[in-house]
Order: sequence, then C-alpha cells, then structure tokens
Amino acid sequence: MNSWIARMGVDLWTGLFLMVFSGAVINEALNLELGTPRNPGSGFMIFGAAVVLGLLALLQCLKALLIHERSTPEAEKVHLWRILVVIGANILYIVLLESVGYLLCTFFLLCFLFQIYEKGRWALAVGGAAAASFLTYVIFSRLLQLNLPKGLIPFF
Repeated sequence: MNSWIARMGVDLWTGLFLMVFSGAVINEALNLELGTPRNPGSGFMIFGAAVVLGLLALLQCLKALLIHERSTPEAEKVHLWRILVVIGANILYIVLLESVGYLLCTFFLLCFLFQIYEKGRWALAVGGAAAASFLTYVIFSRLLQLNLPKGLIPFF
C-alpha cells in the first residue's frame, strides 16, 4: 500500500483518530448539563477539554498534510519503554494523589514527564511543572471552586 494516505504517517492517523474521539466526547458532554463558566455543569470541563483536543488534533492533521518532507522510519519508531513508564507514572499519580495532594503530585508528575520528553533540561522542567501545577490549581480550586486533595500541604 504505497498511496499518499499511507505515506502520511503516524501523525495524520493519530490526528484523525483523536478528532473522531473528541467528537464522540463532545457528543457525550452535550448530553450532560454544560452550565456556564460561572456555574459549570457536569459536562462543562469535559466539553472544554474535548474541544481543545479536537482543535489540537486538527492542527496535527493539517501539519501532516502540509509537510512535504517525510520523516525517516527511524524517527517514527515507537519507544515501548517510554509508553510503559508514562502509564506507570500516571498510575502512581492516581494512587498517591489523595495522600500527597494535588500540587505536589502534579508537580512531580510533570517534572518526570518533561524529563521523559526531553532529558537534561531540568530548569525548564522544574519551572514549567511548577507554573503548570500552580496555574491549574488556581483555575480548578479557586476560580471553579473544586475541592482538590490537599495532602501534605494543608494550607492550600
């Protein structure tokens, strides 16, 4: 199978799958109560996340279609150990979230994931993880008034 669709590679197929998946999630979120930004319903965050996922998937598809130079098969090699380590880290995050707390667990998970993605850039990983953890905490806990696990930091 040497058609142009087969040559588009992993990015196109992943993007198409994620667009279909986000469409299904949007459909299910619409069946729930959406509410408003000031008074979000049960489907509000799901709907927003699915819309963002769909837009990012669309950008990925467009990028795959517009790039004329195809990467080598080595560049698209799947690193199974990375996938397993990321799944394990997320399982550990879920297990420790209640006892350690949202801020610390999210910070350590993001630091780890940033290092898996690009090793050796500790300042960027720590700074990005701290900023993302704190920003999401402020959005979810303070603005949307959701109860996040406090864990080891009771004053947050």
